[in-house]
Amino acid sequence: MTPTLTCARVRVLLEAYVDGDLVLRDASSAQAVREHLNSCADCRRQHEQAVSLPFRMRGLRSPAPPESLIASVMNSITPASATSRRAWGLLVPEAILVAFILWYLSGLDGLTALASGAWSDLQGLAFWGSGVSPLPSIPVADVLLLGAFIALTALAAYHLSVLARLEQSGMVHLREQRRA
Repeated sequence: MTPTLTCARVRVLLEAYVDGDLVLRDASSAQAVREHLNSCADCRRQHEQAVSLPFRMRGLRSPAPPESLIASVMNSITPASATSRRAWGLLVPEAILVAFILWYLSGLDGLTALASGAWSDLQGLAFWGSGVSPLPSIPVADVLLLGAFIALTALAAYHLSVLARLEQSGMVHLREQRRA
């Protein structure tokens, strides 16, 4: 015969009963809780809430995150360093050279003049190579434009390599912060 339990005693044993620990520890008490739940509506409602996952989840406390986690997350979401942003200022000379070249070409008319001049220079070089004509004179403006293109290419390559190194060092610094 199983003992009769009071509502207060059932509520004390209810968590162990729901978790399945009571059956393992004391099978007769588990049977008594089961019989009491069949006869008592209030305890049955308590049992239904106890087996309800949302109800049990509300009862759990969330552990406080460690300070290192908070610091790590905050460091990983901070904006890019000012050094990296200032490095993009290195591209100012390229912008100036591009503006000069565009001014020199002065739109479609300038581009057409440049193309026809380059074509005539190439023809003059071809005929000079065959010995038919003298060496063509290249306009100073074309030499200036060629120099500007070479300077633009060299500056762009240098500045892009600087930016790539800054990005790499920034990524290494970020990885080190994440490890800490």
